[in-house]
Amino acid sequence: MKKQNLALAGAILLATGSAQAADEWNWFAGLEDGYEAEPTVSVMLGQMDPGDNMDSGTISGIEFSLNCPLVKPPSNRIRQQVSYTSYDENGVEITSIELNPHYVVEVSPGLEIGGGPGLGYVMVDSGAGDGSVLALQLGVSAHYTTQSPLFIGAEARYQITGEDDFGGGGAEDDVNNYRIALKVGYSF
Repeated sequence: MKKQNLALAGAILLATGSAQAADEWNWFAGLEDGYEAEPTVSVMLGQMDPGDNMDSGTISGIEFSLNCPLVKPPSNRIRQQVSYTSYDENGVEITSIELNPHYVVEVSPGLEIGGGPGLGYVMVDSGAGDGSVLALQLGVSAHYTTQSPLFIGAEARYQITGEDDFGGGGAEDDVNNYRIALKVGYSF
């Protein structure tokens, strides 16, 4: 009972603090004067481990990112990232489309670190069967934008997926996975 009361008190404190801080957040920031999208297009290359039943392998893809047009925090920024990646190892193909907003903080000129949640749509083709599932994820990232438009970055994220019959044998399984990736791109 004490743990429940402590959790409830903590939730109330967080909600109260969040309500007070909400006045400082700018909603629909993309419609405001002075909004700069600062778009970046990147190529991604990395390693993904899709869990117990599949081998770790290379992922490649593309990513488009920009300053979030929906919400701007009172300090720092939210960087909206949309990525498309593919994995093909030992007859299993996994394609992911992901939306990952990261709250980023500039730690030195041009260098930012961040993290945040994400949503994904994962398509699996194992040869014996295929399926599509929704996914939730949590990731961290670091990126550096040079004085030129060159963008260099890295990310790590863990993804939890729904279950489907990917093997065609009637047994449902997930494709929970984690990945690390390097990014090289161009900032407009």
